[in-house]
Amino acid sequence: MKKTWKKFKRLHSSDNFYGCIDPDGDWFDSSVQYTTAVHWCCMNAGASSATGSCESEAQWMNTEGLRLGYSIVHSSLLEKMYEKGLLK
Repeated sequence: MKKTWKKFKRLHSSDNFYGCIDPDGDWFDSSVQYTTAVHWCCMNAGASSATGSCESEAQWMNTEGLRLGYSIVHSSLLEKMYEKGLLK
């Protein structure tokens, strides 16, 4: 049986957050701040050379992150994606 959204969602302290999704559609981390979600994508991809500043991480996300298939999705869309079976 499929979990409810309340049980599935990764961040329980807020209903306004960003989810980090890897190229396989796995939701692997979350953050209330967009820049922190970008950081988690860099870390998940092993792009430690991109870390150091929000600007360099944003640049990585806008180029290499997108090419690799990483996504950051606002919580308002995550629930809809989950209900459609688009998240793991």
